[in-house]
Amino acid sequence: MLYSFIVPIYNDGFLAEAFSIEYEKIFQKYIGKENIENEVELIFVNDGSSNDSMNYLVKLSKEKKFIKVIDLSRNFGQHIALSCGYKNASGKYVGMLNVDMQEPPSEIPKLLNFMIESKFDIVYGLAEERKTSMVNRFTSKSFAFVLNFLTKSNMPLNVTTLRIMNRKFVDTYNSLTEKSRYIPGLETWIGFKHGYLPIIHKEREVGKSSYNFKKRLLMAIDSIISFSDYPLRLIVGLGSLIAVLGFLMTIFLMTSKVFFIDYQAGYTSTVSLITFLGGIQIMVIGFASLYIGRILKEVQNRPLYIINEKINF
Repeated sequence: MLYSFIVPIYNDGFLAEAFSIEYEKIFQKYIGKENIENEVELIFVNDGSSNDSMNYLVKLSKEKKFIKVIDLSRNFGQHIALSCGYKNASGKYVGMLNVDMQEPPSEIPKLLNFMIESKFDIVYGLAEERKTSMVNRFTSKSFAFVLNFLTKSNMPLNVTTLRIMNRKFVDTYNSLTEKSRYIPGLETWIGFKHGYLPIIHKEREVGKSSYNFKKRLLMAIDSIISFSDYPLRLIVGLGSLIAVLGFLMTIFLMTSKVFFIDYQAGYTSTVSLITFLGGIQIMVIGFASLYIGRILKEVQNRPLYIINEKINF
């Protein structure tokens, strides 16, 4: 198998037919063959959809043998679903993209050629202009900036879901053992040769994205805690700063009492100080608890995902 592409599905299986038709046309032209099933596979990973998405995928897999389906036992999250797809992909080149075709399959040959000619191990698409609402563009860039800062990644803010990797890169990714996955961070950590290429980004024609602000925020928090201990180090720095300020304030008050004014302790200042320090302590304990939860998850060593059914493998 030469080319494998992974597409996660969560309640948007109704988009899979139009996507697979476009995907097949692109690769028929790219490899110059009518029948692509010996060289190309399209792996849909149903990530515990709560609607009839799986029925759409089963129907497509019966019509086209190059379409393969993995049905997970429940919703494990997009990054886990993609990891499952990587593990089951057999292609020399493996890619990922979304079923909504905002990053159209027609951009795949461009990235493949760029990757092969420039000998990159992984190539990312960069959105020339995101065709989404101003709010979505702002939140996407904001989350990307914060994630880069806290995870020490250097991903461009306009990086897209569409990316292609060679076999060496995919095998290295599959060898990782952590249960909490933040794919962009792991891709940066793996290293090798990364490339970026501007691609077209289209408006979503059908349906609405399941990634609202709340889900983006929860994903950002989960990704940061999964991949980096930098927030803990920031908290240590904040605690040190507060301790220094407290020490300086103590010296100031003692000096003032001896040489200038005998202060009478005030209710407002006392309560404010206690509330502030109490809030800091609760925040520190909260962050530590989240990381302890991650440790528990790793120690339990449960499977990364559970497969309910595989079709056309």
